[in-house]
Amino acid sequence: MISNRFLPALLASGIAVLLAAGCAGGTKLVAQWKDDVYEARPAKVLVIGASDERGPRSLVEDEFVRQFKEHGTDAIASHKVFPAGPRPTKDEVLAKTRELGADAIMVIRFLKKDMGDTHTPVRRYSVPQGFATSWESYYGMGTTTEVGIRDISYDYNVISMDLALYQTENGKPIWSALSQTTYQEGPLKQIKPLTTAVMKELANEKLIK
Repeated sequence: MISNRFLPALLASGIAVLLAAGCAGGTKLVAQWKDDVYEARPAKVLVIGASDERGPRSLVEDEFVRQFKEHGTDAIASHKVFPAGPRPTKDEVLAKTRELGADAIMVIRFLKKDMGDTHTPVRRYSVPQGFATSWESYYGMGTTTEVGIRDISYDYNVISMDLALYQTENGKPIWSALSQTTYQEGPLKQIKPLTTAVMKELANEKLIK
């Protein structure tokens, strides 16, 4: 396990390398963390796209569900069980997850930014806290650590995503990552390659087949 105090520096250097590489498209997970104590493999995952935009949220959730199932892990999209109305509270999410018999929650936080001439430092905490503590921050109500790197000029776009996998039983984090996707075409076309990159890493960590 990487020590918490090294992760901000690792993240900053990873982003700098990615941006300096130019316009080569694709998704890279520039920072990852896993609880090495956790040795199980989730059997069923509730997938939550933490966004108020229903269209992109549904597309991302459905693609994650599809690929989870391809890897032999059952999954359900949150828009299927929370179809409309105000965003659910953390207690409602946990209650619904237990009702569905899901033993894990995957949260994908949308940090989409259409970049211009310079890079704005990414806000990112180094290691996720428990689900109950983290839930409010997914909608901009929590605190994060400012990771500053030098300004870099570029002429392509970047989608930043914050991903975390939690245990339902106790709300503890299992795995987390920050992804950076470079693109020139529409951002919705990046959903499948983003999900594929995440699944590859989950498989590497033995969290899925």
